[in-house]
Amino acid sequence: MERGCEFGMPGQEQLQKEVMDRDLCSSCGICVGLCPYIKTVRDRVKVIYPCGHEDGTCYMVCPKTPTNIGNMDRAVFGREREDQALGLFSGIYYARALTGKPGGAQYGGAASALTGLALREGLISSAVLTGGDIKSPRPVLARDADTVARCAGSKYTGVPSLLELNRAIRDGLTDIGVVGRPCQVVAVRKSQQGNLPGPQYPSSSGIGLVLGLFCFWSLAPELYGFLQLETGGEEIVKMDIPVEGPVAYTRAGKYSWQLEDIRTFIKKSCNTCFDSTSEYADISVGSTEHDPVWNTLIIRTGKGLDIFNLALQKGVIEIREYPPERLPLLRRAALGKKMRVLSLLEKDLGNTGYITLPEKYRRDLETQWGGINQ
Repeated sequence: MERGCEFGMPGQEQLQKEVMDRDLCSSCGICVGLCPYIKTVRDRVKVIYPCGHEDGTCYMVCPKTPTNIGNMDRAVFGREREDQALGLFSGIYYARALTGKPGGAQYGGAASALTGLALREGLISSAVLTGGDIKSPRPVLARDADTVARCAGSKYTGVPSLLELNRAIRDGLTDIGVVGRPCQVVAVRKSQQGNLPGPQYPSSSGIGLVLGLFCFWSLAPELYGFLQLETGGEEIVKMDIPVEGPVAYTRAGKYSWQLEDIRTFIKKSCNTCFDSTSEYADISVGSTEHDPVWNTLIIRTGKGLDIFNLALQKGVIEIREYPPERLPLLRRAALGKKMRVLSLLEKDLGNTGYITLPEKYRRDLETQWGGINQ
C-alpha cells in the first residue's frame, strides 16, 4: 500500500514468480488490461510476453501481493478495526429485494436490487458484473438495470471481471460500480489507494460503489465437466453450495453432493484468502446459511449506508433484524478461515506471506477465535 510504481514496486516478472507460477492467482482480472502482455482465457490469467519493466502497476494492485491489513483499514475507513472476524461495519441485517428482483437472483436478490437502483438513480455510470450462465460465466459491464437483471445469480468459478473495470476507465467512464468477490474488492481498493501513474488506471474518482460478495472459495471450470457427468448432461439452471454440500437444479430435478465430492475443484489461491465477507466493500452481501429467501447485508462505509437508506426509502429492499443467535456462527466461520490461512502461511516457508497483520490484530484474532464456542 505504501509503495507506488515510481518507488520501485516489483513488476510483471515478480508477479509471475510470486503469484502466477505458484498457482495463487485468484482470477480477479485487475491486471488484465493494465498490461498488454497479460491475457485471460476463462479463469486463467497469464503473462504471454515479458514487458521488460522492473516495476509495474500489475504487481501493486494484485490482491495476492503484500497487503498490510492495518494500513488497508486506515486507507478505506480512516481507522482500525476491533472485530477481527468481520472487520469494520455499522450495521448487519437480513435483507431481500421487494422490487427489481430478477427471476434468476440468488437468495434474496439484494445485490441485483441495489446495483439496479444505483444505475437508475445515476449514482453509478455502469457496473462491473459476472454474467453468462452457470457453465459459461463471463465478465460484463452493465449500463442499465435490465443488463443487471440478466446477470443475476451466483457463479461459482473465478471470473476475471475486473478487466471490464480497466476497459471502462480507458473509455472515460467514472463512478463505476463493482460487484465482486473479496479478492476483487481488495484489488479495487489497492488501485484506489495506489497513486497510480495515469488516468487509464483505477482511482477514487473511477469507482462509484463497491458491493462485495461473501466467498469462502471459488471453483475451477473443470467442475462443470463433473456436473455434466453426474447429471447425465441435463441443463443446469441454478446452483447453490449450502453448508450441507453443493446442489444443482436442472429442469428435470435436483442433484446434491457432499462437499468432499467437489473439494478437488477448489482453487489453490482460495486457501490463502484471508477475507470471506468482502471486508473492504461499501456493502457486503451473502447468504444467510439459514433462510434461502433472504441475504445477509453488512453496511460498511458511508457510501454503503447512503445506498442502503435510499433502497429502504424507495421500497427496493426490506430488512429485518439479524438473528442474534446466528451472529456467532457467522463470526466463527470467518475467524476459522482466517486461522486456517495464517496456519498455512506459517507452515509454508516458500510462501510470500502476502498478508501482514499488525501484532495487535494477531493477538485480537487469537483471543476472539478462542472466545467462540467451538
